Amino acid sequence: MKLKNKEKQKDSIRLIPESDELRVIAATLLVFEAGLVGLLSALDVLPTKFLLVILVILTLADLGILLLLSSRKNVDKRIVGLICVFVILIVTTMGGYYLVNTLDTLSRISTVQDKGLGTKVTGQPFNVYISGVDFWGDIEEVSRSDVNMIVTVNPNTRQILLTSIPRDAYITLHTYQQPDKLTHTGVYGIDETTSTVEDWLGIKIDYYVRANFNMAMALVNAMDGVDVYSDYDFKSSISKYKYKKGWNYLTGKQALYFARERKSFKDSDQQRIKNQQRVVKAMIRKLTTSKTLLTNYTDLLDAVEGYMQTDMSQKEITSMIKLQLNDMSRKWKIDSIAISGEETMMGTYSMGMERPLTVNITDKESEKRATTLIKIVQNPENMKIVIIKDDKSKKNNLKDENL
Repeated sequence: MKLKNKEKQKDSIRLIPESDELRVIAATLLVFEAGLVGLLSALDVLPTKFLLVILVILTLADLGILLLLSSRKNVDKRIVGLICVFVILIVTTMGGYYLVNTLDTLSRISTVQDKGLGTKVTGQPFNVYISGVDFWGDIEEVSRSDVNMIVTVNPNTRQILLTSIPRDAYITLHTYQQPDKLTHTGVYGIDETTSTVEDWLGIKIDYYVRANFNMAMALVNAMDGVDVYSDYDFKSSISKYKYKKGWNYLTGKQALYFARERKSFKDSDQQRIKNQQRVVKAMIRKLTTSKTLLTNYTDLLDAVEGYMQTDMSQKEITSMIKLQLNDMSRKWKIDSIAISGEETMMGTYSMGMERPLTVNITDKESEKRATTLIKIVQNPENMKIVIIKDDKSKKNNLKDENL
């Protein structure tokens, strides 16, 4: 009698299927799950709490499936167990494909090897130089730098400062020590652009992001559009799109031509710079204040592949993503400033000093304001609200327009 009770007790806690076929199926399931967890660890993009949730769900699912497969007398339970196995195999296969694709995309957009500095971007302030090149197609092509913006990020205070520079700013080339337009530095490579700006403003550029028209358009589309504020009613001079004064919902192409327009405005390049900043702000806000980063992650990766280059390592990119995913409720404060100047005609090194071109002689006081604010944002001990008043113009004010 005691022997029978012991056998019944063993049967009630049995978790290993009796048939070899079911054992193989159970082992296959565990292998697939182990592979998925291994890929998640290699990608290192999910916060620890997310990984723990996934592991708990998989563990509970495995226990339930093994109990179903181990049922001796109930055939229906074993069938349900088999169905659950195949569902999880399909899910893990799709998840594995997605993770491999993510690793491949990160390897394509990053131009450097992983130096193990992933914690730098989550614990220290840094500057990223955004170089928007004026062409469509493969990012490998050398071209002028049409959009020039320094993005100062302080991950500790959750503050971002966008500093725009006129594309025609008349500055001294780092390598050749000759005067030229900032936009022309792109022809000599992104390293020449960043080194030239470092010399000029006396700041350190930690990383660069080089992108073209395709990426800007595809990225906005991957976000399902953005809401951008316009100061004026205007029509794009190079496309069919029209914009109203006030809020505009923009798709990828609409956002691109909104940011490129200058002929419709009296202030020309200054208004274009403001509109570029508003598009960038709208994109950052949507990524950091909604579920877009989670729900549209694969679309976002597809949007940048082939159209973007950066010298951030894969580790640094995934660390930034993990930082945001770990605390979606904490908002970023986004401010902006623009370096201003006056247009005139001067010769340039790249096109010949004897051939006058339109250049922008930047205002020294404007340069000083910009560099001062960059350093304030970078230094968490000196963080404070800065309001710059200019009786002649409000273009250089540091302000959060809540746009």
